[in-house]
Amino acid sequence: MVLLPSVRLSILLLLSTNLVAQAPSAPGKPLPPGPAQGKVKATCTQCHNVSRITEQHLTRDDWSKELEKMEGLGASIPDKDRSAILAYLAKNFGPQKGGAKMPAKKPNDAAN
Repeated sequence: MVLLPSVRLSILLLLSTNLVAQAPSAPGKPLPPGPAQGKVKATCTQCHNVSRITEQHLTRDDWSKELEKMEGLGASIPDKDRSAILAYLAKNFGPQKGGAKMPAKKPNDAAN
Protein backbone atom coordinates (compact mmCIF):
# COMPACT_ATOMS: atom_id res chain seq x y z
CA MET A 1 0.00 0.00 0.00
CA VAL A 2 1.42 3.36 -1.04
CA LEU A 3 0.34 6.52 0.73
CA LEU A 4 0.33 9.86 -1.00
CA PRO A 5 2.75 12.38 0.51
CA SER A 6 -0.14 14.56 1.72
CA VAL A 7 -1.70 11.58 3.53
CA ARG A 8 1.61 10.71 5.17
CA LEU A 9 2.02 14.32 6.28
CA SER A 10 -1.51 14.37 7.71
CA ILE A 11 -0.86 11.19 9.67
CA LEU A 12 2.43 12.55 11.04
CA LEU A 13 0.81 15.82 12.06
CA LEU A 14 -2.03 14.00 13.79
CA LEU A 15 0.35 11.75 15.71
CA SER A 16 2.66 14.58 16.72
CA THR A 17 -0.29 16.70 17.90
CA ASN A 18 -1.47 13.88 20.15
CA LEU A 19 2.01 13.40 21.56
CA VAL A 20 2.46 17.08 22.32
CA ALA A 21 -0.94 17.26 24.02
CA GLN A 22 0.18 14.71 26.60
CA ALA A 23 3.92 15.37 26.72
CA PRO A 24 4.93 14.67 30.32
CA SER A 25 7.85 17.09 30.11
CA ALA A 26 5.77 20.07 28.99
CA PRO A 27 5.98 22.97 31.45
CA GLY A 28 3.09 23.73 33.75
CA LYS A 29 2.30 24.95 37.22
CA PRO A 30 4.38 23.06 39.76
CA LEU A 31 2.68 20.62 42.07
CA PRO A 32 2.13 22.14 45.51
CA PRO A 33 4.23 20.79 48.36
CA GLY A 34 2.75 18.01 50.41
CA PRO A 35 3.44 14.52 51.74
CA ALA A 36 2.36 12.79 48.53
CA GLN A 37 3.74 15.31 46.02
CA GLY A 38 6.55 12.97 44.97
CA LYS A 39 4.19 10.02 44.66
CA VAL A 40 1.77 12.00 42.48
CA LYS A 41 4.61 13.26 40.34
CA ALA A 42 6.12 9.79 39.95
CA THR A 43 2.78 8.15 39.24
CA CYS A 44 0.97 10.69 37.09
CA THR A 45 3.67 12.50 35.14
CA GLN A 46 4.87 9.33 33.46
CA CYS A 47 2.05 9.94 30.98
CA HIS A 48 0.69 13.43 31.71
CA ASN A 49 2.17 16.86 32.13
CA VAL A 50 1.58 18.58 35.46
CA SER A 51 -1.01 20.92 33.92
CA ARG A 52 -3.23 17.93 33.24
CA ILE A 53 -3.45 17.51 37.02
CA THR A 54 -3.41 21.13 38.17
CA GLU A 55 -6.15 22.27 35.80
CA GLN A 56 -8.68 19.74 37.08
CA HIS A 57 -10.71 20.47 40.18
CA LEU A 58 -12.58 17.31 41.07
CA THR A 59 -14.33 16.08 44.17
CA ARG A 60 -12.65 13.36 46.23
CA ASP A 61 -15.05 10.79 44.71
CA ASP A 62 -14.27 12.01 41.20
CA TRP A 63 -10.50 11.85 41.86
CA SER A 64 -11.00 8.29 43.12
CA LYS A 65 -12.84 7.39 39.92
CA GLU A 66 -10.09 9.09 37.90
CA LEU A 67 -7.44 6.98 39.65
CA GLU A 68 -9.46 3.83 38.92
CA LYS A 69 -9.79 4.88 35.29
CA MET A 70 -6.03 5.50 35.02
CA GLU A 71 -5.31 2.09 36.58
CA GLY A 72 -7.61 0.56 33.97
CA LEU A 73 -5.51 2.28 31.32
CA GLY A 74 -2.29 0.85 32.73
CA ALA A 75 -1.16 3.26 35.45
CA SER A 76 0.61 1.60 38.34
CA ILE A 77 -0.71 3.00 41.62
CA PRO A 78 0.57 0.97 44.56
CA ASP A 79 -2.18 0.10 47.05
CA LYS A 80 -0.05 1.47 49.90
CA ASP A 81 0.15 4.89 48.17
CA ARG A 82 -3.40 5.17 46.84
CA SER A 83 -4.99 6.85 49.87
CA ALA A 84 -2.13 9.38 50.18
CA ILE A 85 -2.34 10.20 46.46
CA LEU A 86 -6.11 10.55 46.65
CA ALA A 87 -5.90 12.82 49.72
CA TYR A 88 -3.27 15.00 48.02
CA LEU A 89 -5.32 15.37 44.83
CA ALA A 90 -8.55 16.11 46.71
CA LYS A 91 -6.88 18.66 49.00
CA ASN A 92 -4.93 20.51 46.33
CA PHE A 93 -7.19 20.10 43.30
CA GLY A 94 -10.67 19.83 44.73
CA PRO A 95 -13.61 21.96 43.56
CA GLN A 96 -12.96 24.57 46.25
CA LYS A 97 -9.46 25.19 44.87
CA GLY A 98 -10.45 26.04 41.34
CA GLY A 99 -14.01 27.24 41.25
CA ALA A 100 -15.36 24.09 39.68
CA LYS A 101 -18.13 24.59 37.21
CA MET A 102 -21.60 24.11 38.57
CA PRO A 103 -23.71 21.47 36.83
CA ALA A 104 -25.99 22.90 34.17
CA LYS A 105 -29.48 23.62 35.44
CA LYS A 106 -32.36 21.69 33.99
CA PRO A 107 -35.15 23.78 32.43
CA ASN A 108 -37.60 23.04 35.28
CA ASP A 109 -34.97 24.04 37.93
CA ALA A 110 -35.65 27.71 37.20
CA ALA A 111 -39.18 27.36 38.65
CA ASN A 112 -37.80 26.09 42.00
